[in-house]
Amino acid sequence: MKNQANFNPGVSVVIPTYQGKILLKKNLPCVLKSLRNGDEVIIVDDGGFKETLVWLKKNYGLGRGVKSDSYILYKGEFKQSKKQVGLIYVANQTSLRFAANSNRGVELARYPLIFLVNDDVSIYFDTIKKLVPHFKDNGVFAVGCLEFDHQRGGIKSGKNKLWFEQGMFIHSKADDLKFGQTAWASGGSAMFSRDKWLQMGGFDLAYYPAYWEDIDLSQTARRRGWKILFEPQARVDHNHETTNTDVFGQSKIEQMSWRHANIYTWKHADIWQKIAYLLWRPYWWWKRRMI
Repeated sequence: MKNQANFNPGVSVVIPTYQGKILLKKNLPCVLKSLRNGDEVIIVDDGGFKETLVWLKKNYGLGRGVKSDSYILYKGEFKQSKKQVGLIYVANQTSLRFAANSNRGVELARYPLIFLVNDDVSIYFDTIKKLVPHFKDNGVFAVGCLEFDHQRGGIKSGKNKLWFEQGMFIHSKADDLKFGQTAWASGGSAMFSRDKWLQMGGFDLAYYPAYWEDIDLSQTARRRGWKILFEPQARVDHNHETTNTDVFGQSKIEQMSWRHANIYTWKHADIWQKIAYLLWRPYWWWKRRMI
């Protein structure tokens, strides 16, 4: 994409979901409201899709499904005044979990910009409008949003930092929420360059079923010289109404996150950091045993 005055690329919104009818009924309308004429929404359903499919057929005119080896694809549309937005619903034949589910949505998308958003995220009317202009710079891979968590008193997040300490990469919320570079763009509410995503192969499935895949992809992009930005004017409400805790339990999630932190560290560490990682392993083994 070249830097030009009338820059107006199409946007494909990709929404991974799982048993998400209630959340989609709540949050899909604001996504459709924020899109421009000709944009599209791709909902990739990882399971429990019977009720969701019935609701989408009733409200968005989904046609007959076209079956492939691994999913069934339905097409519909949303019309309002002079605006028409395409709607694609993908029902997976087998559960993929977040990373592969997101990758499928990106692969099926037709437009150069991907807005990847969780089904429990509500976006503002101008969110997409605030994100698109950053991609005039062909060096930008992703732009993250400012997230409000109203269930925790309106806590703000979205800008992140990452550093190496005691043999591991550690991450946390950034010290400020000003526009600028961020350690990674969240897979729950960020816009990505589809071309760059596909060049890197998307989310690494080594992080199955979840956690650290968005940090990993952002770091891979940064190593290629691409930028990952945070835009505080692109606002979303993250309501955390669906979590992996419900599926796996807190203990299993902590184990997954720790395992994936180790995968990330070994993948992205330089030689000296790998030596430090090995030297610190007994310490981390002991510390986790004490928890």
